Amino acid sequence: MQKYLAQVEAIAPQHLEKSRNLVKAFLSGSGPKLQQRLIERRQSTINWATEWWLKDMYLSIPLALPINSNPGLSARPKHFSNYQEAAVFLARFLIELLNYQEILDKKELNVEKIKSTDKEIGSSLCMNQQYQIFSLYRRPGLEIDEHVHLDRVTAGNHIIVAHHNQFYRISVRSDDKKSITEIELIQQILQIMEVPADTKSVPVGILTSNKRPIWAKARKELLKNDCNRHNIELLERCLCIVCLDDQVLPKTFNNSVNPNDLWIGERDYANVLHHALHGGGSRFCGGNRWFDKTVHFILGKDGFWGLTYEHSAGEAPAIFKIFEELTEKVDRMPTTEKHLLSSHLPAPEKLKWLLSDQSYSDIHEAIIMFDTLVEDLDLCILWFEDYSKEFVKNCNISPDVYVQLALQLTYFRLHGSLVATYESAGIRRFAHGRVDVIRAASPETLAWVKAMCQGYSDDANEHGQEEGTKRVQFTIYSNQRTIELFNLAIQRQTKEMLDNITGFGMDNHLMGLRYIAMESGETIPELFNDEAYKITQHFTLSTSQITTKNDTIGGYGPVVPDGYGCGYNIRKNGFIFSCSAFQSNENTNARKFAVTLRKSLQDMASMLKNSKQS
Repeated sequence: MQKYLAQVEAIAPQHLEKSRNLVKAFLSGSGPKLQQRLIERRQSTINWATEWWLKDMYLSIPLALPINSNPGLSARPKHFSNYQEAAVFLARFLIELLNYQEILDKKELNVEKIKSTDKEIGSSLCMNQQYQIFSLYRRPGLEIDEHVHLDRVTAGNHIIVAHHNQFYRISVRSDDKKSITEIELIQQILQIMEVPADTKSVPVGILTSNKRPIWAKARKELLKNDCNRHNIELLERCLCIVCLDDQVLPKTFNNSVNPNDLWIGERDYANVLHHALHGGGSRFCGGNRWFDKTVHFILGKDGFWGLTYEHSAGEAPAIFKIFEELTEKVDRMPTTEKHLLSSHLPAPEKLKWLLSDQSYSDIHEAIIMFDTLVEDLDLCILWFEDYSKEFVKNCNISPDVYVQLALQLTYFRLHGSLVATYESAGIRRFAHGRVDVIRAASPETLAWVKAMCQGYSDDANEHGQEEGTKRVQFTIYSNQRTIELFNLAIQRQTKEMLDNITGFGMDNHLMGLRYIAMESGETIPELFNDEAYKITQHFTLSTSQITTKNDTIGGYGPVVPDGYGCGYNIRKNGFIFSCSAFQSNENTNARKFAVTLRKSLQDMASMLKNSKQS
């Protein structure tokens, strides 16, 4: 409750007095009884929070999956001179994926460890996410989505390749579990690559981009036909989906702070993140997806290599790690010419749909909704290289804590207040643990950003410029006081981070108290219906550290209409920020956020350097 009140104080101070009274009433009323029921639930479940968390965070949310939920990742581009080279790379990657799946089947993954000084919690991390990534499917529902746990006896023995908005099945294991050979898989992939585009083809996959209840209803219509039912079962039970994208998103999708930051050709980093997140909508590669499936590996004709994934199945570290490891393994393989003999295997099975008038109407509606969502997404990439994480570490500050405070300063400079901020905190120290919420908005942070913003005006930043910023002549805070406030904010944020990853976060606990009241038939405590509580749950700033080995571009959309999304990759050579907003909100702008963030990072470094000199 003290953590909750600190949030109210930082982001909704006008509600603080009432919130204190509600907290007092809760602690002297139903709170202890609900807490006891939560303790009883803990004794009877592997993890008391995870089922409710999944429902609250994902399965009960009716929004469309792309942009709103499914993240995207763009890796280093590949360079192929012909179809065969691309097919060889893809086949080798998939063979390595099959080898990885065999390790999963045997439950032989090495348990990941962390350095921990907390003897009570230990250093082993739960591997459940890794084991379920390729055996979990999110099925849409009218009221709530369903997680389908696939039986490896009958699932995961084929992949689905999407090409020109059509789906093809490739069997990668026979009934006796014998795997397809690399040469055979190359041949199968080439057969699909060589199929010309059909202008009359209908992008059935676009249905999965619609809002969940609408897609659930459209799915029921498809299932009326046995042929369609067969197709959907194949899509649900495949190992993964491989997207062969023949189109390149145009320069209209470009938007990086440094216009010279080109990824390949005329495409910049924002362009390829758009590609990973939504494929450009129906006009480009957006129909070449089946967004319910956990993992999509995407290979573009210009060498684009990346993925998008359904987020309820697992967190980024579990998915990005294996993607990078398998990619690096394939990249190290020698490039030898493949002599392709005539194949004895049947051609890949093309999934043919029999669509009713209603289904055609559903697809048309989904196209309109999806394209509107794609056009609304505002992305900007900031590759900050003025200094790296080593500078931050040499100041005895956690790089993640440092970045979180930079984001708070940025938002305050733009909007004059702090807001509910979400940063995912991995809680895999606990069985079946997913994440809790590291909150960077605090009274200490608020005091520091006010000191940093004395005399600050972002008049110049209105147009994405950092030069010409106005400052007044008087000073309220001395440099010494500013650094003192910064140190207090760092201490508070460091504790917040450590509390969350060791199981002492606020949000899962509050969620548990709320759910236990609902499931017990109790009256929901007034605390949870109060305006202040709603404000603390409206995550205007949604952030996440996207840790990868390489300089990859990863990100996602905002989680609320008036919010920002900000994924960041902390690198040895700098920081990569993927900033997102919605065009339809007149108060948010991804480019303005990115430019202001660069200024915040520069000013923070100057503050630290000045403190050392003094």
